[in-house]
Amino acid sequence: MSKSQQKIIGLSAALLLVIVITLTVGITIYGIYTEQNDGTASRFVAKALALPAASVEGRKVAYTRFLLTRDAVKRFINSEAGQDVGAAMPPEDQLNQNILEQLIRQQMVAAIAAQKQVTLSDEEVDEVFNEVASQAASSTQSDIDTYLRDNYGWNQDNFREYVLRPALLEQKLAQQLSTGSNPVALENLLITKRQSEDVVVYLKFSDDSQSTAPSE
Repeated sequence: MSKSQQKIIGLSAALLLVIVITLTVGITIYGIYTEQNDGTASRFVAKALALPAASVEGRKVAYTRFLLTRDAVKRFINSEAGQDVGAAMPPEDQLNQNILEQLIRQQMVAAIAAQKQVTLSDEEVDEVFNEVASQAASSTQSDIDTYLRDNYGWNQDNFREYVLRPALLEQKLAQQLSTGSNPVALENLLITKRQSEDVVVYLKFSDDSQSTAPSE
């Protein structure tokens, strides 16, 4: 076999590999946006490509964040703590929709806070976390770590970033915007923004025809 033939075969094999990889990634992405696939391949591709589940003024709601939150919610519902408070697993589409809407709300709050120059420091988050920990029945660091890991699959940093910070920022922003004549100013802004073109949803649920496929 001549060198030119070997080169052609090598190029053909490389091209075939590229096509296979492209098709595999394409199929995986399709599964993500139509079925909310959460297998190892889907998680890898979503993280590698930073795939969005939605966006608010260009601020991404990462698909990996959607999965992480869904994992935590499912884990809590199935945990002993979840059963103690009567938590019940909703239908899959309802669960997905609720989680995505909550994540969109957090990004809308963050966008409005940036516009209004309302910020939240790490010290403020830590202060509230320490208050919550001190009010717990058992407040040792080890017990807190165990509770978060067993019931959410999270650590303390996850809890601060995914639960406390968004909640405290929304609370602080609501207080800043609230007036005597309009105590629900933030809620009104959120309703308006959710209906605007600022919010783009990419995930498609079986009962949702409003989603949009992301463009590269």
